[in-house]
Amino acid sequence: MNLARKAGEIGGTLPAVLNAANEVAVDAFISHRINFPQISEVVRRAMDRHQVTVHPTLEQILAADAWARTETLP
Repeated sequence: MNLARKAGEIGGTLPAVLNAANEVAVDAFISHRINFPQISEVVRRAMDRHQVTVHPTLEQILAADAWARTETLP
């Protein structure tokens, strides 16, 4: 399944995780730390590990974003 579609269908905090993980992965690609196909692999792993909050508050969305930014790549 397309990662963006999955995030949209599941909703909650998952779209924030998708966005943050993608930003980290693209930055790693630009910095030559990962190759292009690894971008989606890295984002998928972050999304799979995330515990989704279905009806999040703003604080929970921001926390999910921060979590994804620190957990996406070591």
